[in-house]
Amino acid sequence: MRIFIAFVFLLNSLGVSSQMTAGFNANEAVTAIAFCNSFNFKEQFQSNKAIIPEGFQLRHTSDIMSMDNKFEVYQNDSIGIINYRGSTAKLISWIENCYSAMIPASGSMMLNEETYNYKFAEAEKAAVHAGYALTVVIISEDLIEQIKALNQSGIYHIIITGHSQGGALATLTRAYLENLPAGVLPENNRYKTYAFAQPMSGNKEFAEEYDTRFSETGTSFSVINPKDPVPYMPFNYEEAQLVTKEKVVSWLLGTREFKPKKLGQDAFIRLFEGGLTGYINNSNALINKILDFKFGSIAMPEIVADINYYPTGERKELPKFDYPKIEVDVTGFTEEELGDLVQDENGRWYKKETKFFQHKPYNYYVGVLKKWQYNKYSNLELKYLPADL
Repeated sequence: MRIFIAFVFLLNSLGVSSQMTAGFNANEAVTAIAFCNSFNFKEQFQSNKAIIPEGFQLRHTSDIMSMDNKFEVYQNDSIGIINYRGSTAKLISWIENCYSAMIPASGSMMLNEETYNYKFAEAEKAAVHAGYALTVVIISEDLIEQIKALNQSGIYHIIITGHSQGGALATLTRAYLENLPAGVLPENNRYKTYAFAQPMSGNKEFAEEYDTRFSETGTSFSVINPKDPVPYMPFNYEEAQLVTKEKVVSWLLGTREFKPKKLGQDAFIRLFEGGLTGYINNSNALINKILDFKFGSIAMPEIVADINYYPTGERKELPKFDYPKIEVDVTGFTEEELGDLVQDENGRWYKKETKFFQHKPYNYYVGVLKKWQYNKYSNLELKYLPADL
């Protein structure tokens, strides 16, 4: 493990060191996903020193806030990093993910009889994930103070990043900061977002405005592994009509693959959309009661009748993460135990890929190196964390 840690430290010695410019930057992406493993390394190795890029100093670690959320702030000579922790094993963290009814992207909420105004988008019909929006609003005061502290150190170029739930929070934080009233923060702050494995955080109107302002200007990126299920959550459906003349013709000509299962899913969703919306609203009413208990009192905006989430950020795809072949001696195994393994054509038994292996933050780190900095990937001593296997 010491050799592995030394290799990781060496690989991270060439981090971001110059001012940000628009466009995808491989060094920035590697730096960002390294920071996304900070909390993971602390948990597994009791230290994140091996994964933090050289030249960066920790400025701030937030208290545990909202629904078991934390963020870190780092800086080097020219750039600041805001890094969000992803979901934890605590129930309240998963309540945040499940609080997936949408609220208007601009409005107000009340916590303990104090009103908090917020704005994530200009578009009138834009709506955002209630749980993630609530967290951004709750942490916003601390976050703004930390950005002011970076500014006082001469840092105005800031990368906002996170993995999984942290990636969704990074996206909404970017939207929140860019929509603050004039004068709250200096106008010469420049932000760039690298979100990894992020679930979706808003509806079509929110996504279109976000992408026009940030993704199409080369300052917001969403890095995903298409085999990872989380970026397709919480839920969405095809906006196009279920069956059109053009679709039928394309099916007959073979220019479009006919997928009756997908068609049936879409039809089911359309047919019961009202029921699904009602179900989500009812479940989130229960969550509101849970949050009342946690926060003292909470009054959220009226829920928007929309369940159609859309992705945000210029998408960059990684190849599927290959699960290593780990042979298992099955002597004395029961049928039930064998069910957790896979057998090859030669009769050998191997470990089955673990659930959410395609989602693990260290695998994203390795995947980013493999795609954009292959030499560093080749020199990496350990390409998987034992705890992920």
